[in-house]
Amino acid sequence: MSTEAAQSVSCSPELTTGLAREVVATAVAAPSIHNTQPWLWYLDPALPGGAPAGAALTLRADVDRQLGVVDPDGRQLLLSCGAALHNATLALRMHGLDPRITLFPDGDDLRTRPLARIALAGRRPPVDAECALAAAIPHRHTDRRPFDPRPLTPSTVDRLRVAAEAQGAWLTAPTDRTLRLQVAVLLSRAAWIEAHDADYQAELALWSRTAPAPDGIPRSVVVPTEVPRQSEFPLRDLDVDLTAAAGIAPELAGSIEHPDILLIGTDADTPVDRLRAGEAMQRVLLTATTLGLVTSPMSQAIDMAGLRERFRAATGGLGHVQMILRVGYPHPDSPPTPATARRRVEDVLRVP
Repeated sequence: MSTEAAQSVSCSPELTTGLAREVVATAVAAPSIHNTQPWLWYLDPALPGGAPAGAALTLRADVDRQLGVVDPDGRQLLLSCGAALHNATLALRMHGLDPRITLFPDGDDLRTRPLARIALAGRRPPVDAECALAAAIPHRHTDRRPFDPRPLTPSTVDRLRVAAEAQGAWLTAPTDRTLRLQVAVLLSRAAWIEAHDADYQAELALWSRTAPAPDGIPRSVVVPTEVPRQSEFPLRDLDVDLTAAAGIAPELAGSIEHPDILLIGTDADTPVDRLRAGEAMQRVLLTATTLGLVTSPMSQAIDMAGLRERFRAATGGLGHVQMILRVGYPHPDSPPTPATARRRVEDVLRVP
């Protein structure tokens, strides 16, 4: 080996066990449907003849945590894992490292193949925008309470659109009244179906938590259904135990909400597209956090295969909508909601 080559190897960054633990600790702060956290990470040794040299961090689906009723084809699982992948990327960038990500490196069977592999290609200082997104990770959380009624500005929507496009997805904010009505109708239809589906209710109960737990839906984030609330776009009903419901301020109950909504989608609908949509969703959520916004998903109308096709038709076939987000400013009379718990790094990271 030449002296120049030896120096290049010795200067190459190394993906150590300690760094992998730190990266995964950041990755698991990502959102996931019902807080299922359906991801597993593996610190793999260097691949023979691989470039760049060094270990790789591999992301796999924890298929035991896939929701069989709500998410039978794993679309939401891939969105969740894509969000975790984006967090991991930002964590590495904060170390001045240049991650090289390969999606589905061994085929696109999410049940048996890796979803993504991260290798280190060298060093590169992070830019200000990446630092802002990384700083927002611990502050981002889903907020299902009523928002302040002031609308998003066009410039704010543009910032969020750019965030989605940076990860290979698109974002649009429906403002046409007819389209908003169609979205509302489909969300209401989905809510009715879920409320009358015994299998869905059983699955929801399985992931609902009335005691502290490292996963699932804690009571602290559930908006109780016995509180009068009217919204143009109904949220997914997560309330399975009214006896322990957390309250909404009386002055916020009864008013009609007209929140801004965003559609995040992809042109195609392959597993790779869905994983990229998850990365885009997380970048949008973190960007929203840096702008002082709060968000919550409203995916029930696209989690059902039949309704998803109707939803695509309602939006003029602009592509495949992967996530519907409710976005706005926090209401000044609403105290911050606590973050949901996460599994320990030791439970999701496998090291040699």
